[in-house]
Order: sequence, then structure tokens, then C-alpha cells
Amino acid sequence: MYNNLLTFGDIIELDLSCDTSQLLNNILKYDWLKYNPRKDINRYGLSVTSLDGKLTGIDLDSISEYNKENNTSYNESSFRTFTEVYYNCKETRKLIEPFKPWLWRTHFLNFRKGGYFPPHRDMRRIDEQDSFRILVPIRGCNVPELYFMYEEKPLHFNMGYAYFVNTNKMHSIFSYSDKSCMLVMNVESNNESIKKVGDLIRWK
Repeated sequence: MYNNLLTFGDIIELDLSCDTSQLLNNILKYDWLKYNPRKDINRYGLSVTSLDGKLTGIDLDSISEYNKENNTSYNESSFRTFTEVYYNCKETRKLIEPFKPWLWRTHFLNFRKGGYFPPHRDMRRIDEQDSFRILVPIRGCNVPELYFMYEEKPLHFNMGYAYFVNTNKMHSIFSYSDKSCMLVMNVESNNESIKKVGDLIRWK
């Protein structure tokens, strides 16, 4: 069914949105942690799910590097316990609710000036699709504040709306602002979750 979904496009806007002002008023009160602190890149994260429901877990680290150093075997599905960010923010819950039964590691990202992800693919094997990405740009996620490059072309988002994004294709991010913020959901890929995406497609 994942391949069937891709017949509608690699970037699909969904009929799922939030009040970005209310959401920002809630999440900005938290202490954001360095995203992948092993690298000196200006990115910060706020966990919506984590290993134990706390905001000090390893879910914002590089999971593969953490596993190598600590002889563990965590993956995206290991981080499914909701944190207080989920429970204390109605607008966050609104975005999560349709995908709640299949939600894996989920967090907000704040790209500050100079923050980036180099060109990469999220899935690096030809195999069954185990998860997919839902992104919700909250603030400053368009040119010129932030360049979300998808196969060498910049994407343009409607702030506050959820998007299915096929992140198996090459993409990169570079921020020219301190305020760029988005929600990143990792969702288990199965017939039910993909059907939910189909049900939420924003037909134009």
C-alpha cells in the first residue's frame, strides 16, 4: 500500500492542521535539548515521545551511534511513550491523534541559524517500508528562512498543515533563521496507517 500511496505524490498535504500561535505558546516554555549532541550543528529538539516519557532521553541523539557505544538495539519504534509535551498541548494532541495507534519516535525540531541536515535518505535499504514521515511545519519553514531541499528543489509549505513526505528520496535542510520549527512524526507503515493518510489527503 505504501507504493500505492506514492501514486498520489511524494509530498502530500493533509487535511490536518493546528493553531500555530497556540502551539508555539505552549512548546516554547520548555527547555529544548541539542539534537544529536555529538555533532556541532545548530539544531534543537523537544520530545513528544521518548523511551520512558521523560524529556532527557536518547531519542534526540543519533540512535545508531548510541547503540554502537552502549551495545543497545533501539530503533524508531522504541520511543513510543508520550511526554508531558503531548499531554500539556492540545494543538500537539490534535496533530498526533489520527496517527496515535502507530506513532513511533516523534519530536519538534528547531533549526537555528546555520542549522542543517546534509543531503540524505531516511531509508538506506531496498526492503519493506517499516515507517514513514509526517511533517508539520510550524514556523519559518519556507525560503528565505529555511531551505528544505527535496531532490534539489526547495519545498513550500503551508504553516500548521501536516504533510506526508517520502523521505526515501534525497533531501536536505539549511536554516537562515533562529526560529524555524517543525514537528516530525515517525509512523509505523501498515495498511491501516497508510489508509489513514489516504483518508486525510487534502484534495484541491
